Amino acid sequence: MAKSPVIDTTFLALLLCFLLISSNEMHAAEGKLCRRKSKILGGSCLISRNCDKDCKEKEGAERGMCFKNNVFRHYCYCFHKCK
Repeated sequence: MAKSPVIDTTFLALLLCFLLISSNEMHAAEGKLCRRKSKILGGSCLISRNCDKDCKEKEGAERGMCFKNNVFRHYCYCFHKCK
């Protein structure tokens, strides 16, 4: 019994779509940033711009930002590439 060319074409089209979607998913995960509390800046953080500068210069992070950790304190968190 001969296979239909429509079935072969459909199968190849679906396979191509799957490969394109899976390759895009992998690239998106590679550029993801993970947040970690700053190791160098242990005190309270008041200005995100200063935190960003210190994270980049002193810890080699992509960026930094102040986040509220509890009611009264803000801490500097650095964003590094996820491993």
